[in-house]
Amino acid sequence: MKTQPTNTVETSDGVRGDEARKSPFRLLILPLLIVVCTLFYYFGELADWVVWEALRQEFFYGIHDVHRLLFLAPIIYAGYTARVKGAVIITLVSFAIFLPRVFFISPFPDPLLRMVLFTVIAGVIGTLVGIIRNESERSRSLKAMVLEERDKLLGIIDSLADGVLITDPDYRIRFMNSVMIKEFGEGAGYPCYKHLHNLDAPCEKDCRIPDVINSKKVEKWECKFADGRVYEVVAAPYVDTDGTVCQLSIFRNITGR
Repeated sequence: MKTQPTNTVETSDGVRGDEARKSPFRLLILPLLIVVCTLFYYFGELADWVVWEALRQEFFYGIHDVHRLLFLAPIIYAGYTARVKGAVIITLVSFAIFLPRVFFISPFPDPLLRMVLFTVIAGVIGTLVGIIRNESERSRSLKAMVLEERDKLLGIIDSLADGVLITDPDYRIRFMNSVMIKEFGEGAGYPCYKHLHNLDAPCEKDCRIPDVINSKKVEKWECKFADGRVYEVVAAPYVDTDGTVCQLSIFRNITGR
């Protein structure tokens, strides 16, 4: 039942240091993508410069709207690895790469407008990727913190002198502390009425699980078992890590009274 604590994950807009140390070659991927995209974008001019007739393909002398789509790869990758700041930086780098063609090379109409529209759209996509990644990391971090606090709580509960039982709305046992296990045996995952009373259906007389969960109030009653043992039970609603409202019950043996 107990969940081992998970280390929290810190998020930032830059590339995380631990990831960079684990994968040093990852730092080379982004510059390599930029270089490849730039070579592809200016491939026609490079072919003219080296006077290589075999490389003079008509595709590389078009409007270049399609060629710019290749820059989505480094922008999205930057948003994923370096978050929002990375996506913005690579978008600006791509914008700077586009400028020479706009002002000095392109013979087509409105080259600046088409380039600006693409840059804005690509930057928005990269930023959204970074935001989603940040939210994902934050969610994982919060979940790890919740699990860690839950483990601390269950550790405290386990050291109590009284028995403690957590049951969900379906009467299934989610947790038993060591005292409860010693007196009734391990029953996590089993219906409480079956494990504690050996019944095939919930106890109509003593069961207060629906009342505690629905009213969200603390209840107190005495519970008698077939072997003669009598327990004073104090129960309260308890929200588990998955958001399920359960019942946390404290069993105190008062048979001697």
